[in-house]
Amino acid sequence: MFLTAPSLAHAGFQPDLLVKLATEPDGAYLGAGVFESTAQLQSKSQPAFPGTPALFRVLVKNAGDQPDTILLQGTGTLSGTEIRFIDSDGVDRTAQLGAGFATPQLAPGESRSYLVQVTPTLFQLGASFRVSVQGTSLGDGSKLDQVKTETVACSSTAAVILSTPPDGFGPPGSVVNYPYTLTNVGNTTNSYTLSVSAPSGWNSALFADDGAGGGVAADAVRQAGETAPVTATGTLAPGTSFPFFLAVTIPSESSDGAHGDTQISVTGFGTTAADQVTTSAVNASILVSEAVRNLTTGGAFAANANVLPGELLEYRMAVTNAGTLPASSVNLTSPLPGNSSAVPGTLRIATSPSGDGPPCAAALCGTVQGAEGNLVARLGEGTTDSSGGTLQPGKTLYVFFRVQVE
Repeated sequence: MFLTAPSLAHAGFQPDLLVKLATEPDGAYLGAGVFESTAQLQSKSQPAFPGTPALFRVLVKNAGDQPDTILLQGTGTLSGTEIRFIDSDGVDRTAQLGAGFATPQLAPGESRSYLVQVTPTLFQLGASFRVSVQGTSLGDGSKLDQVKTETVACSSTAAVILSTPPDGFGPPGSVVNYPYTLTNVGNTTNSYTLSVSAPSGWNSALFADDGAGGGVAADAVRQAGETAPVTATGTLAPGTSFPFFLAVTIPSESSDGAHGDTQISVTGFGTTAADQVTTSAVNASILVSEAVRNLTTGGAFAANANVLPGELLEYRMAVTNAGTLPASSVNLTSPLPGNSSAVPGTLRIATSPSGDGPPCAAALCGTVQGAEGNLVARLGEGTTDSSGGTLQPGKTLYVFFRVQVE
């Protein structure tokens, strides 16, 4: 072996071979200005896993001060492995490594890059496979340099992580989108199939978070153009992720509080993952109850009251939004009790079940009137002459009126 110190240029002819892992930046090349006939300092090592080869880059540089062509030779075959040596044009030169092949003529300082791929085929854990590449100047056969790669066979560990978005909700008929990220956290490449199951009536589907239609890929916000269905991730290298959406459609007939559980299952080689989300329907839910009291004899409001002709009754109708969303266009129409006559001026809307105090303002609670034997109430905020207004969740309005028993 001969070894020289680094220098920017060398008189005459001098090939300079450098080596790095394929995943490393160009600044990681090892061996600039170091020339060895048998590589010791210029060596790189990395593991290989079943299905995942080791990848190296070899840079061949003309370090002399004369144009030169460099003959490359190396390990083309090695028991228990498959070796590929690919030039910068994508041409596989492996078969030529034994006898050697020449680079194009390189000007002083010019270089060419080559990919070395080593794939163990007889996998014995801990086995080491060394592949050397030597470059010899065709201008001066005494000038050469060599680098070496070492591939260590390692066991593979398959593992996957699936993110867990929070449960969601929406009004009946709407679509709730859940952003998911699947990450290969194993040490070897893997591919995964995706499946989803949901209760009857709760439609569910998986879509790619691909930024289609002008959106941004992998931003966890589903855009209108992101409509490509997905059932598999394709091959994922260790540490890489696959973003997608679960879209759940809430049945249009769902009542407030109805919910469905949707399961996502992920299956890869030697590993699985799963998640479940609960999607709830939110809606308005109007409840109406009626109570009555005898004002002539006294007593509290109850479901019914004893009464004699000529006595005075007061009715109370409670209208409650027991749902999660505001109720709109709240209208109440109810026939007036039979065998009685309405007492003029007693129709009113209040916010208290006792009815004490002045009536609630029409702008806040609405209006009520009698019409052709019926009670007609337009309830809530923002009522009009023809339509009811909005009743917020949890709010109750009370409609009072009095009748004289005949």
